[in-house]
Amino acid sequence: MKLFTAILFSLLSAKAAYADSFVLADGSKEINVSTEDLLKLPVTSITTATNFTPKATFEGVPFTELLSKYSITASSLRVYALDDYSYTLPVEELLKYQVILAFRKNDKVIPVSDLGPFAVIYPRDQHPELNKLDVNAKTVWQINRIEAIK
Repeated sequence: MKLFTAILFSLLSAKAAYADSFVLADGSKEINVSTEDLLKLPVTSITTATNFTPKATFEGVPFTELLSKYSITASSLRVYALDDYSYTLPVEELLKYQVILAFRKNDKVIPVSDLGPFAVIYPRDQHPELNKLDVNAKTVWQINRIEAIK
């Protein structure tokens, strides 16, 4: 019974840590980035509807800040979700529209059950040209890994 309890505790601890962080990969360099790490960066908000939520206020770190903090230069970022979905996002577009890596929605941390802990949020309501199907595909949620592509 002690072994079962120890294994169960380990799995629950690993899942909790997993849900509060993602891997940022740049070549052979891999950095585990947590919500706590993101809170040390400038946080901004975007109020918008998405393809998976009605209008809400999302808070997070602009990709400009994330890439600068970790000294990443890339032409694109491949963003992976917990369900193995992934999409490649052009960095130029992320910077142009000040897209954020959100970790809060309506003043609450986004749980995995609500498509968290991290989501790519475009300011769709502020830019009508972003209301198209490919932006739906780019709005990756439940992010667990981001890879820089040179």
